[in-house]
Amino acid sequence: MSIIVRSFDRFDEAAAFDPAGGELGPRARVGSLPPGRTPAGHYGELDGVPVVLYRATGGLRLRLGERDVAVDGHVEIRHERSSDRCRLTVGATTLTYPAPDTLLDPADDPTPFAEAEDFDLGLFAANVAGDARRRDAVYR
Repeated sequence: MSIIVRSFDRFDEAAAFDPAGGELGPRARVGSLPPGRTPAGHYGELDGVPVVLYRATGGLRLRLGERDVAVDGHVEIRHERSSDRCRLTVGATTLTYPAPDTLLDPADDPTPFAEAEDFDLGLFAANVAGDARRRDAVYR
C-alpha cells in the first residue's frame, strides 16, 4: 500500500511512495491529492541517492537508496558538515553529498524561524532521529 510523501525541495509537490519496494510514483501537486490522503513523510535526493523519511504502520523509517531502517533511537544517525560537503551516517552506511546552497546563511535569513535543517534533508533526518519527542511527533 502506498503512502503520500512531500518533496523536501519543491514546494507543493508530492508523490505516492511504496514502502515495501521503495518506489516513488509520479509527482503531483499537494493540492491535487485525493481527499483524506495527507503526507506521511518527505522525499528528496542527496547526491543522486533517493532519500525518504516517512511514517508507516511500523513507525518512523528512513530509506537511503535501497537501505531502509527504523528511526527508533537504536540506529545511530549523524550529520556532519564541512564548508562544502555534508556527511550523513546511518549505522554503518555513509552518504557524502554537496552542502546545500542556501544563498543566505540561515542565521541571516529574514524568514522567521528559518534553520539550517530547512535546506538540508540529511540534517533534518538526523535532527529528528536524535530527538525522541520529534521522532514521536513527526508525520502524525
